[in-house]
Amino acid sequence: MIRVMYWWKVTPGREEAFTAAWAGVTRWMRAHVAGARGSLLVRSGEDPHEFVAIARWVSRAAWEASRARTPDDPELLAHVQVMKATAERARPHVLHDEVADLTLTGEGDDERDMS
Repeated sequence: MIRVMYWWKVTPGREEAFTAAWAGVTRWMRAHVAGARGSLLVRSGEDPHEFVAIARWVSRAAWEASRARTPDDPELLAHVQVMKATAERARPHVLHDEVADLTLTGEGDDERDMS
């Protein structure tokens, strides 16, 4: 597994639209793109306009293959347009090899109480 981190600076007052569009893109990717395993979105505690997404992919090859194709699905494109209209990339994405993940499972997975 790999993780890809993305940073955005969201236009003040557009945080909800950005978050909804990010969720739409993430759900679409999970449903339609081989190797996409979803993403986590966090907001800075110091700057409420700074967001970081941490996407999970089965491999770098799967991530690269997804970037090589240009999807033309209207649902995806609508979400991408909103993201572009509400935020700008704050810095380039960064790839990381996943070493361990001890978080609880995310949306759509079975959740178990680990206490």
